[in-house]
Amino acid sequence: MDHLPDVIFHEGRKESPCCLFIHGLGMNLSIWTEPERTRILAGRFPITVLLSKEPKEIDLSRQDEPSKDAGLYVEPVITNRITTGLIPRKLKTVFHDLKRQGCTVLAYSQRRPASDCESLVKELDLLLRHYHRFMKNGIIFVAHSRGGLVARKAIELLNPKCLALVTLATPHHGSNLAKLAGSLSGISRVIYPFFENAEKGTARSTIKRIMEFLKSEAIVELLPGSPFISGFDDKRLASVKTLSFGGTDPTLFTVYRWRKDRAKGVMTAEKLFSIPEVLTSFVSEGLLPEELITGKGDGLVSKRSAEAPYAVEHHNLHVNHAMILFAPSVRKAVSSFVGAVS
Repeated sequence: MDHLPDVIFHEGRKESPCCLFIHGLGMNLSIWTEPERTRILAGRFPITVLLSKEPKEIDLSRQDEPSKDAGLYVEPVITNRITTGLIPRKLKTVFHDLKRQGCTVLAYSQRRPASDCESLVKELDLLLRHYHRFMKNGIIFVAHSRGGLVARKAIELLNPKCLALVTLATPHHGSNLAKLAGSLSGISRVIYPFFENAEKGTARSTIKRIMEFLKSEAIVELLPGSPFISGFDDKRLASVKTLSFGGTDPTLFTVYRWRKDRAKGVMTAEKLFSIPEVLTSFVSEGLLPEELITGKGDGLVSKRSAEAPYAVEHHNLHVNHAMILFAPSVRKAVSSFVGAVS
C-alpha cells in the first residue's frame, strides 16, 4: 500500500491556486518551512553552514557585548577552535511569503529522495490525487535544484493543470559534478592537517560523504547528455509560464580557525580552506566545470544550466546553491510572479 509523504499544508483563499513546493536532493520539506532545522551531509551539519559569512575580529575585553550583527547573525563561539563563520539567526523562504499573501501552499518530503526521478513523480502523483480538491484553480510548482526536474517530469507525465513553474538553481541541462569524483582522491592530505586530532574524524567522514554523494546514482542521472536529461521534452515548457534563477557564487562554505593575538587582546579567524576551492586544486584548469567557477556557477549548478527552457524570465544572482532559497530579491520576484499568474 502506498503511503503519503510528510506534508505541510495551508489552505489559502478559495480562488487561490495551489503553490506546491518541491525540495532538492538531500533535503526535505523543512528547507521551505523551517530552514534552521534542515541538516545536510546525512544530518551532520545544519544548512546554515552554507549560508555563513566571515567572522569578525573579536575584542576579548568586550566579547560579552553584542556585535552590530547580533540581530541578524548568531554570535560566534570562540571556545570552538574551528568555525564556518557567522550563521543567520532567522531564515524565511518564499513559502512563508506566499502563505502570507493568502495562497494555498503545500510542501512535502520525498519518501525516497535518492531514487530515480520517475519514481519521485509517481510519489508526487499520489500527493496530487490526494489533494486534488485544493488544485481546482491550478498548480504553481516552486522547486529548488533537482526538485525542478521532478516538477518538469510531472508536467510531462501527469499533465496536471499547471499555471506556472518557478525553479531555483535547477540543473535543466544537467550538472558536471559527477565527473569530478575520480579527481578528488587526494583531498584528505590537504584538509586533515588543519584539524586537531579530535576533529579529524568529523572532517574525514564529511569528505567521505561528499565523495559518496558525487558518485551516487542520483547525481549520475544529472550528468549533461544522460538519458534522463536528454529525455526531457523542452517544448512542453513553451505552454507553461516559467521563472528561473541561477547562482554565480560557487563557494559553499569556508572553514576558519580561531587565533588569539595576545598583544592586541583579540581573537581573529584564520581561513583554513573553502569548498569547493580546495577541491578544485586537484582538477586541472581546463577540466574545471562551470559549476565551480566564480561568475558561472553556484557550486553545484552552472548559471547556464539553471536557465529553464522557454523561461519568461531568468535571473542570475551572486549567491551559492543554498543561499538562492533565502535571497530577498528572489523571494520578492517569486511573490510578484505568482501574484501576476494567480
